[in-house]
Order: sequence, then structure tokens, then C-alpha cells
Amino acid sequence: MPQADNSITKLLNEAPNSEMDGWHFKFALAVNMLLNGNSFAEIKRKGQEVISIELLPNSLVTVKQNDNGVVYYVIGEKKRKVKAENILHFKYFTQDGLTGVPPLYALRDEMKVQSAGNKTIFNFFSRGINGSGILKVNKSDLDTTAKRAIREKFEEANGSSDGNNALRTIILDETMDYKTLEVNTDVLKLINSSDWTTKQIAKAFGISSERLGVESVHSSTIQSNLMYLQNTLVHYFSCFISEISKKLGKDFRFNTDRLMETDPETIMKNTLEQVRGSLLTINEGRAKLGLPPQEGGDRLLASLNYTYLDSLESYQFREQEGQNGTRKKSD
Repeated sequence: MPQADNSITKLLNEAPNSEMDGWHFKFALAVNMLLNGNSFAEIKRKGQEVISIELLPNSLVTVKQNDNGVVYYVIGEKKRKVKAENILHFKYFTQDGLTGVPPLYALRDEMKVQSAGNKTIFNFFSRGINGSGILKVNKSDLDTTAKRAIREKFEEANGSSDGNNALRTIILDETMDYKTLEVNTDVLKLINSSDWTTKQIAKAFGISSERLGVESVHSSTIQSNLMYLQNTLVHYFSCFISEISKKLGKDFRFNTDRLMETDPETIMKNTLEQVRGSLLTINEGRAKLGLPPQEGGDRLLASLNYTYLDSLESYQFREQEGQNGTRKKSD
């Protein structure tokens, strides 16, 4: 969240270092954390002031721990040692609290099944009607080498390699007899179903499947965004916030206002209520709507119908005095 006179927040949001902007810096950290299990960034200080935060490739960083439990990081080919307080280390899944485990590990079996399924579909379509069958050679006694040679020649002639001859007429002599085997198309439907793999990916990363394009129970945009924020993003936010707050010595939080934005009319209505409720100044409200500031718009508005709770009793007492005539009336 941007804060006034907060150089660290400005550093994270705008330009953490000379090579990257804030958005791509945080994006790269999140991608490395989710795909590799860990993401690293080195904090550069000048005295007590943080001057830059440099993204570190995972391949250059090794996590070490001394016998006394002190954690440090070894960086680069020169084996440069850096204290843990100067490294931002993000990890979503971890077993020992020191190194992260990528969520993709949960999809190892699914990835093997998907790879085998893709090969099955490729072979089925490349071989056409000859996807699976029995070629019988009559009145012959063939050894293993001869059988392999006949099979390869037959498949080559009928398009098993590149599919160019698939679905063309099959020519056999009187010594051969070919019979096709039925293929269970339900298996092909399962293999070709993208919903199955998408749901597995969504489960591993804690994301609702509708966020990955799988149609689910219909809900409003606000409800969908709220569920996404509460069930998914809050865990990733907590991972980043806890590490940044600990290493940089500030309390941070993510601004999620955009997830709650819907149509312009609703945004306008919510902004007006926040200004009328003294949560935002007029200029802060105008800034949310993309409008320029106005003179005198930096003060909070308040309704005369409201008062502080601790002042309510004295206010009622003064009103009672006025009604009983005990309070002196001014001319």
C-alpha cells in the first residue's frame, strides 16, 4: 500500500533497482516461487537506509545453515556469503522452514499421465484407421526380425509415421489378412479433456478452476473476486508480507481495491460514501476516479449529525439543562 514519505514502499512499487520496475520485480518473484519453490532478492543498504533490492536467479543462490542454527546465503560462483537479514526469501510450501517446495511437485503423476495421453492421441490420429489392428500372414513361419520388418513396412505404407497415407486404400496380397481392433473412444475423450488437467493445476495452486477458464457455478464478478481473494490470494499475500515486513522493518499490506472494482457506477457510489463517511478527502476520492485535485479538497468532510461516543453523555446533559431552563440563554 502506498504511504506518504515511505521510501521503501515507493521502492517496492516503482523501481526496486535500476534494471526493473516494481510490477515486473514482484511478478518475477512470484513466478520463481510458484514454479521453482523459492525466489530470492538481495537488499542493498547504505547504512540503515535501503537503496535497492536486486532480484537473484535461483541457480546462483544456495541456502546454508551453521551448526549453531544461523542461516546464511551463498551467492554466485565466487561463493559470496550474505546474511539472512539482507535476503528476501519467499517460499510458499516448505517442510523445514528454510527452503521451499514447488507446488508442481504435486502434479508429477498427472504430468506423466498427460504426456502418455498426448502420445496416444498423436499415434491414433497419425495412423488413421490403422491405429490398432492385427496383420495375419498366412502359410509362413516368421521369426521376430521378420515380423518387425513386415509391421514397419505395412505401417509406413499406410501412414503411421507422418500421416500422409492415412485413410487411404490398403493393398494386401493373398497371403495377408488384416483385422482392425476397436478403440474405446471414452478413453480418448478423457485424454483429450482439458478440464481434467486444468482442475488438477488449480487444486495444486489453490486456485478456483473458473479462474483458469473452466466453467463453474455462475456467480457475480464481485463474489468471484472476493472468493479468489479470500481463498487464494490471501495465502500468497501472507507469504510476501511476512518476509518483507520482517526484513525491511515495516508493516506492509497489499492493496486489493482493484479486485473489488466492478462497473464505473459502483466505483463512483463507493467513493462518494467513503468521502461522506470521512474516510477519504475530496482529493483522495477524485484521485480514485482519475480526476485532478481541487483547491480546498485536502480536508475531511464530516456530517453535523454525528458526534464522538465519549462526548455523547455531556451533549445530552447540556440539552437537558437547556430544556429545564437552567442554562442561561444568550441574546
